[in-house]
Amino acid sequence: MSIFFTGINQGSGKTIIVSGIAAVMQSLGYRTGIYKPVQTGAIDKGNYLVSPDLDFAAKLDYNITTHATYLLTSNCTPAAAAEIERVVINIDDIINDYNILAKNTDVLLVEGTGGLLTPLKENLFNIHIPLLLKIPVIFIVTPSNDTLNTLLNELNTANKSGLDIIGIIINKFPLQSKNSEITTFISVLEKYGNVKILGTIRYFKDKIFKTDELFTEILNSINLQEILKMKIPKLNLDY
Repeated sequence: MSIFFTGINQGSGKTIIVSGIAAVMQSLGYRTGIYKPVQTGAIDKGNYLVSPDLDFAAKLDYNITTHATYLLTSNCTPAAAAEIERVVINIDDIINDYNILAKNTDVLLVEGTGGLLTPLKENLFNIHIPLLLKIPVIFIVTPSNDTLNTLLNELNTANKSGLDIIGIIINKFPLQSKNSEITTFISVLEKYGNVKILGTIRYFKDKIFKTDELFTEILNSINLQEILKMKIPKLNLDY
């Protein structure tokens, strides 16, 4: 099973959620991988580049298979970073790397950089990756009015393009709030977005938390069997 994860704004915590799901699935005995087609803001270690997103996942469980096709150090959109660093992003390379990883994993989580309309190069956008790979999409978002407006536009674009949308995971959702933007976010999104809410994850400050806390939150707040469309015996749930 493969899924493409996308967000619409920086700081949505997409990497934390994707890494958490991967670590849980790996711990349950599934060969799990995280594929990052394009990583911007890569860390230059002198002789090699490191993906901070994939490095975070590896620290949760080093058995997770991780790979990035393009590592770009510039911390901007992939198209701009590639232009600055004189790199040509080739969709065929992305498809080839994906196919290799998919053959060697039971669960492959593909993490996009930016939103669906984030450009990778001229006439190539993030949305083309799940379309060409023919894999479903999950949005990871944080609750706010600004998020809602942008998300509804992205959902409209995704639907018109024929993407298979599994649903939305809401991250950094406060346990208690008097802010009407927060308290009405889910009901408004369900009404006007015509999309399924797959779960809400409470707020983790940056990436500072205990691993077992993230595992517990993932298991308690998201129905992994529904998302991955597979029965997971160790969860002892009916699918």
